[in-house]
Amino acid sequence: MRKTKAIKQSNYLSDFLPSATSNRCLEEQAYMPVCVCRHTASADLHMEICDGLIDMMAALFNVSGRQLRSPKRDSKDVARVRQIGMYIARVTLCLNIRLIADGFARDKSTVTHACHLIEDLRDDEEFDIIITRVEAVVSAAFKHALSAKVGDNDYK
Repeated sequence: MRKTKAIKQSNYLSDFLPSATSNRCLEEQAYMPVCVCRHTASADLHMEICDGLIDMMAALFNVSGRQLRSPKRDSKDVARVRQIGMYIARVTLCLNIRLIADGFARDKSTVTHACHLIEDLRDDEEFDIIITRVEAVVSAAFKHALSAKVGDNDYK
């Protein structure tokens, strides 16, 4: 519970919280998961996807891409953004856990832990709104990029 409160207070997440004047219902902003076909997409394509996702996480959350790519341990804020990126890669982009681990310079167990942790944190309504918006942005961004490289028939 303490981690959830800490992430609410972080400045880089405040842009994703709904404003008081926003009347749009989040459920109306549905997104479609963008799944890469595992049989036709190469490991190089998966690495490019992870690199693009890391760049998006860095831009969205105002964190250094160098810190997100670093194999070293970082502050809780940077680690949380990295965990969100791994979760998005697994859930929204349907990437293989091993390929996500390679793309984020982490171990498979770290990716699994990140996915479970972010899923648990989504019980908090504000955090869930943030993740839903990030999923929508990533889904929209990668839908067009992947269709050009993989082909429209490969989406599930």
